[in-house]
Amino acid sequence: MPTENRTKLRLPALTRLLLAGAATVLVASVASAQTMAPVTQDAGSIPASPAGNPLDMSSTFSLRTGDNGAAPVDDGAQAMPTTPATTTVRPAVNATAAASPDPDMFGRMNFREPTDNTRTGTIDNLRPRREDIEAPGVRVGTLIIRPSIGEGIGVESTTYGATTTTRSFLQTTGKADIISDWSLHQLSISAAGVWQTNIGGTGETKPTANVDAKLRLDIDRLTTANLTAGYSFARQSSTDPNSIIGATTQSGIHTASAGVDVTREFGKFRGTVAGSLTRNVYTAATLSDGSLMSMSDRNQTTAQGRLRLGYEISPAITPFVEASIGRAISDQTLDRNGFNRNSDIYAAKTGVQLDFQEKLRGEVAVGYKQVRYFDSRLARIGAVTLDGKIDWSPIRGTDVNLTLTTGVDPSTTAGVSGSTYYTVSTALSQQMIDNLVARLSGSTTFRHFSPTGVASDQTEWAATAGLTWSLSRYVDLSGTVGWNYTDVRNGTNTRSWSAIAELKVKR
Repeated sequence: MPTENRTKLRLPALTRLLLAGAATVLVASVASAQTMAPVTQDAGSIPASPAGNPLDMSSTFSLRTGDNGAAPVDDGAQAMPTTPATTTVRPAVNATAAASPDPDMFGRMNFREPTDNTRTGTIDNLRPRREDIEAPGVRVGTLIIRPSIGEGIGVESTTYGATTTTRSFLQTTGKADIISDWSLHQLSISAAGVWQTNIGGTGETKPTANVDAKLRLDIDRLTTANLTAGYSFARQSSTDPNSIIGATTQSGIHTASAGVDVTREFGKFRGTVAGSLTRNVYTAATLSDGSLMSMSDRNQTTAQGRLRLGYEISPAITPFVEASIGRAISDQTLDRNGFNRNSDIYAAKTGVQLDFQEKLRGEVAVGYKQVRYFDSRLARIGAVTLDGKIDWSPIRGTDVNLTLTTGVDPSTTAGVSGSTYYTVSTALSQQMIDNLVARLSGSTTFRHFSPTGVASDQTEWAATAGLTWSLSRYVDLSGTVGWNYTDVRNGTNTRSWSAIAELKVKR
């Protein structure tokens, strides 16, 4: 055969060979691209590509398929197996990713990466508190009760002027927290008590007791009501300006309270209406000769109502204004000195409420308060007020509390209306390790009497430090030391210190 004829016959075969190689490269490229994709698709589900697009799968497969689907004739070229248009091209996956290749409801494959369920570390890289440190409590129906009881031994020294008394004592503490496990509304009750018994030396014991209950009612999406009730007992401090000088046992103060408040949201506005009732009962004081001195003329009941209106600038910041009015009525119209201590109480303040989730929350307010006595011989008490409470957690395991308090106490001294006191207190709690927590707190109270010059102003400083070691989820060992100093401007100063170690069992 002539050379030119052989050349003409070989050109079509060479062309077909080049086309077959190009098609093979295109198919391999498409398969490689799909291998890198996280989701597998069927060829039939791939959208149609524009004409002339080399990635069009139908065009790629038609290179080796005739119009009627029959295999084409290949003169010397390597045959390419035919692939139906509905053939699924699955990407290659590694053995780890293919551990759970079950398809979802849409037919897509779900491949789980080995790091999907790993624990996320904390921002400050501190170890989280062990879950088995806290006692689980006891479930009674839909309530969870967490009781605890502790027994401790302590020592206390008090210096009043040039006289120092020291005592050692046993201390028993009990506590129970109850909280509801309801889908709607919430009930919380907290009860605690301390009882002391002297085992050496002389000095006054300091028993305390308190119970607080709160029921939150979720009336609707925009309205919440809170019902509160409480009781407390404490021994009057010997540094209190109304204490009995020389008494071996100061008067005990029983306080009972109840209240209700309703909060309603109106768009960005938030309104609260509240009312409260407080009852104070004073027990007799024991004098140095063993006789009792009645303090019943100090028994008093106070009723108060208040209104608050806030505007939510953001979910974290809500400025507000608040006004309140109240009346205090004594059981006896005249006290032991012949003065009528019944009074009307007026107060107003403005402030801001903060809620930055677990990092920062609370409120701070400034205002004015006035007490007007029924007896014209007693001057009115008026004072600028600073109130608030802030809870701050700068880093995980650290809690800081700041409290500002302004109050007015009636006096038992003839001609003295009472005193205004300002208290600033702070507390720091630091988790040292998983089962060791350190606590440090301090406070300062300044008391000013009205009218000026009749009674002496005074300032009190206090500080405490302690450690709590959780031996297990059911047993705690703690130690606390405290210091107190009261400076009376024109009187006798008092200073004291104490230390106590306690073993607590909880459930």
